[in-house]
Amino acid sequence: MQQYFIDTPIHIRQPVIFTKEQQHHLRVLRIKKETVRLVYGGRAFLAEVSAGSEGYTAEVLSEDSSMHELQYPITLIASLIERTRFEWILQKAAELGVNRIVPLESSRCVYRISSDKKEKVYQRWNTILMEASQQCKRNKVPELMDPCSLTKISQYASEHNYAAYEKAGIEAEMLSEVFDGRASCSIAIGPEGGFSEEEVRMLSDNGFMSIDLGSRILRSETAAVYVCSVASELIERVNR
Repeated sequence: MQQYFIDTPIHIRQPVIFTKEQQHHLRVLRIKKETVRLVYGGRAFLAEVSAGSEGYTAEVLSEDSSMHELQYPITLIASLIERTRFEWILQKAAELGVNRIVPLESSRCVYRISSDKKEKVYQRWNTILMEASQQCKRNKVPELMDPCSLTKISQYASEHNYAAYEKAGIEAEMLSEVFDGRASCSIAIGPEGGFSEEEVRMLSDNGFMSIDLGSRILRSETAAVYVCSVASELIERVNR
């Protein structure tokens, strides 16, 4: 079943008009007449799509009570890395249920978003998040925040806060050992080369506990998907 996020309020037995991009997608899929899932403001509806002389329209049949969101929110604070790799993080974070994504400007970042390109970059990134959320039938699109430095990271703190650090030492614990999935969490991931010792101290001063990701050194994007997967699974278990 296809899903689309709609920009206007949805009412049962009322028609819905699709955007040009959605119309094009429906044409590519060669949709004739079938049921789709429409989402507005976190609420989902089932609607019957049909093709007419002026394009595709949908008649809303009923509300869909199924929710595909985590009970407790996850905030991913991901250091900026090479653009295509960071976009992969965005896509996978959306699929894994992350609620908020904060691009982090740390000292070893090799990629920065220039002010004159930010609008275009963020438009693309929000499209990636929306398409990933539609694909996995989420009721919400993750919120993409402005780039942030470590000096302002406290504003994105949750009930539990962690930072992946490859030099944390044998005393550091794994995420599954310190997080039980019964609270919101924020997780910070470093860039290529990881966080510097000074940055780790700054994270600690802001309440972010260093966690170990295992005996292997992971690429930044792998680490991001790893921690999101673990946190998501732990939260999902709460409802079972």
